Amino acid sequence: MTKVSKVYIICLLYSLILLACGSGRSAGNNGQIPETANPPTPIGVQETLSSTVTINATEAKATLAIAPNVPLHAAFNTQGDIADLIALGFNLFDVTGSKTNPTDTLARVNDLPEGTQALVWLGNLGNAPTGQNCPPPGFSDAEFKAVVDILANNSKVFGYNLADEPHPSTCPDAIDIIKIRSDYIHTYAPGQKAYITIQDGSNMCPAGEGCEYRALRPEITHVDLIGIDPYPCHFNNSGQPVKCDTSKISQRVQSALANGIPVTAIVPVFQAFGQEGRLDGKSIYYRTPTTAEFQDMLNLWKSLVPNPVFDFAYTWGVQCTESSCPAPQSLKNHPELQVLIKEHNSTP
Repeated sequence: MTKVSKVYIICLLYSLILLACGSGRSAGNNGQIPETANPPTPIGVQETLSSTVTINATEAKATLAIAPNVPLHAAFNTQGDIADLIALGFNLFDVTGSKTNPTDTLARVNDLPEGTQALVWLGNLGNAPTGQNCPPPGFSDAEFKAVVDILANNSKVFGYNLADEPHPSTCPDAIDIIKIRSDYIHTYAPGQKAYITIQDGSNMCPAGEGCEYRALRPEITHVDLIGIDPYPCHFNNSGQPVKCDTSKISQRVQSALANGIPVTAIVPVFQAFGQEGRLDGKSIYYRTPTTAEFQDMLNLWKSLVPNPVFDFAYTWGVQCTESSCPAPQSLKNHPELQVLIKEHNSTP
């Protein structure tokens, strides 16, 4: 055997020994792994990955849980001023349902700009002052169903405004009608909401505030959301302005909570109107709030109902004709209040 052959054999044996002793290491200086070998999992890598996933998942859930819901901001009596209202941060608009042509309602909903939704008016229902006869619902059952049916799968429909300040003491049937219609919405338009506004107050509850909240609470009527609308700014019996009594807002919210309306169902209603300059000869009572008073109301509502599903300032458009003039003053003709509502609507 030549010297070269001996060296070759020695080198070959040495290589085989290294291969046997060094299994699991990368082969050679280029870091490549033999195709037949499985790269080892470094100790702790799997645990680290699992921990990272768990931590991230926990963080994500926590973020979702504590992140405030960004509420919708509704505008009523829009009077075609959608572009102006969007500029002020409004994104939920009242659309009046048609009793005779539901297709027209669908068209007006579809015409709303992207990123906005409709709260479709299907009232009035059960709104009769004490001592007066209760009129039939503004929409018959068939008229109500026709509008809901055509809008049931429309993503631009947030929900339906079923009743504005119904009074069960005067219209006891209103309770069952609202419940039946709420159930219809939940059955045939799942995901869309049933909404009403409740007035309550000592004038409607001789035995004490809370009777209307109690009678119309979600447990009874199956509505999803309830507007609370204490309007604290007014004139006295002599027609003189008096300080806004914002304690009414706190009292009504506490009364609603005590009578079965959860805070998650409460929709704050901000007074943004007045009766100054009324044309129909009737007495004035409600007074337009000043900027300081309006800001105080916004702040108080924020403390009482921090994350409502939606809120709204009543009202945008002027409601005033020679025969009926309940709100000659409104957001539309008070730019100083528009500044405040824009800031409110723009704050998460």
